[in-house]
Amino acid sequence: MKPPAKRAPNQERILYDDLLRKLMDLLSLYQGMIRITILRNIALLTHALLTLFHGARGGNGWLSQAALARCLPLQSSAKAREQRLGRLLHNPRLTPEILIPLHVALVLGIQSLGTVPLILDQTTVRGIQTLLVGAIFEGRVLPVAFSCFTYSTIRKSQNILEHALIVAVMSCFPPKTRPLLIMDRGYARAALIVQLLTEGIPFLVRAKSNVLVYLRGRP
Repeated sequence: MKPPAKRAPNQERILYDDLLRKLMDLLSLYQGMIRITILRNIALLTHALLTLFHGARGGNGWLSQAALARCLPLQSSAKAREQRLGRLLHNPRLTPEILIPLHVALVLGIQSLGTVPLILDQTTVRGIQTLLVGAIFEGRVLPVAFSCFTYSTIRKSQNILEHALIVAVMSCFPPKTRPLLIMDRGYARAALIVQLLTEGIPFLVRAKSNVLVYLRGRP
């Protein structure tokens, strides 16, 4: 009879890494909404990103999966790190939209009262259209939520995606303390403005100089 196999030691530095322990304490507030295994991997991934951003990156500044795997706080081989990162990134339960409350908590704090204005914008990341909502930090926009799509595979309309992203972010704040949402003139459409007014979402939107705005039938 074979002796019982020994359990592998804990390969994560959660017990003695201060940053990783703080990340786990923060993410533990979302147990029950997101599986604990995913939360643990998110903590590891966040730790790796912070480590990587503190140093110089190759590949013309692009973020590579191999570089990110090397920075994972794991006591395992490089191949094992890449495999674990690959499983996390291909997990169907891991979507940008479900992680929005975590992003808001990490960037703005759990007790955030919406004192920091948020900006809605659209950009392209290696050919992938990306809608993002970000907070202003030291003169730059720090994304707290994003949603990706391609024009060839979009199911309904981009307008629906934009509104859904706004609602997902604003739902992270108490109704009376929601942050001001700043939008470019590309979002100055009547349907979206009516939706935001109805939902009590404060906003500031640019418009072209030839646009006329009517309030209760008066310009």
